[in-house]
Amino acid sequence: MAEKWFQLSERGAGEKRLLLSYWAYKILGAGALRFIAFFVSLSVFFSAKERREASFKFYKLIKKPPFISALRQFLNYGDALVDKFISFAGDFDNNKFIIDNIEIYNGAFFITTHIGNVEILRSLISKFKDKRINIFLQANACKIFNNFLRRFEMKVNADVFPVEDINLETSVLISERLKAGELVFMAGDRVSAQNDNTVYEADFFSEKIRLPLGTLKFALMMEVPVYFIVCAKEGAKYRVSAKKFENYKQTRKETLEELKKEYAQFLEEYTLKYPYQFYHFYDITS
Repeated sequence: MAEKWFQLSERGAGEKRLLLSYWAYKILGAGALRFIAFFVSLSVFFSAKERREASFKFYKLIKKPPFISALRQFLNYGDALVDKFISFAGDFDNNKFIIDNIEIYNGAFFITTHIGNVEILRSLISKFKDKRINIFLQANACKIFNNFLRRFEMKVNADVFPVEDINLETSVLISERLKAGELVFMAGDRVSAQNDNTVYEADFFSEKIRLPLGTLKFALMMEVPVYFIVCAKEGAKYRVSAKKFENYKQTRKETLEELKKEYAQFLEEYTLKYPYQFYHFYDITS
């Protein structure tokens, strides 16, 4: 059986990569960092067999030529990491965003995907001084992010929480922040390492995939507007697209079933629209 995403070692990931990228960007600039990212991504494509084969399987599923499509996916990911880093450093040009019928909402819960580069939205939101965002990441990524901020004493309008450690205290805190107009971002397409059994099955093209149930339950529990959101690159710009969930039913159980269906449809729709920005790199059908 193929390994799940959280069982795979993070090749080239972690604080060392972040620090190296930081200094490469500061000393050499974005162009040099993209040059480095290209060759690192190329190297990972040929060395990370498990991830490469998962990408091959995905592109066969959506009827794209597997080798060239997967190579394009890996190289796009390296380029997206550079954009993410520029955004993280506060240097991203907000004129590069194309906004599709989206406002900067008050007190909204955004269910994200691993399509595109939703993390760079922090750059757009940061210009609104009263907007603070709350991001849920895998515990290891959360630790790396927070350590990096402390090391360089960076101040950002975001708090990062480990998705594995959501408890009553976290729920109350997030509920209060949403009521105060803050925003929450949480991925709905990767199963947590600590909650591998809290999943549901959804249709994804011709296959069944497992998606995390906790994200959807948490979003409904907050009793605020819920949106699905994607931020994907089109040429030199990023298009931000969101869909508001509005099909509430009489019971929470019925509403949850509808939310499951609509999120899976959203995931499939935008995966097909941006197939080379589908940054999962593991067997989503396993």
